[in-house]
Amino acid sequence: MPAPKIDDAEDIPRKLIELEESIGKIKGGYAELGQYMEILKDISNRYFRLMDLYAKHGSISVDLAAPDIKDAISKEIIRILLDMADKKDGSNLSEITRELKGRRGTASRRIVREKISELEAMGYVKKIGSGKIVRYSISDSLVEKWYSILMKGQ
Repeated sequence: MPAPKIDDAEDIPRKLIELEESIGKIKGGYAELGQYMEILKDISNRYFRLMDLYAKHGSISVDLAAPDIKDAISKEIIRILLDMADKKDGSNLSEITRELKGRRGTASRRIVREKISELEAMGYVKKIGSGKIVRYSISDSLVEKWYSILMKGQ
């Protein structure tokens, strides 16, 4: 490296300040990268917890979050509502009955209505709307239980 010229010697303080600023930006980038790595670590831990549950149970079992649901029809209704959870306004009785019939081969609106009422009383299903336009979805408390199981391992 050639010796600095006299003119360059006068630029040394300015160049030193620029170098310090560059190093500061790099340090900030590493700190931000560290934060992203922590988030990635958290996500991967959750993913492995989810895979462990799938390996042990074959699915995210209703029994894990709602062990007091004993009958198969009620468990299936919960699974149906979970599968239909992307519908923001919930699912109506006919949709749930139709899906239950497709999965089990048989279903009656009367039985589905009774089971939904029981699940609602237990706090697992919530009713959306009233009158002729009534829809159902998974309750927030059941979602929280599942979240606790999946994300926190409790």
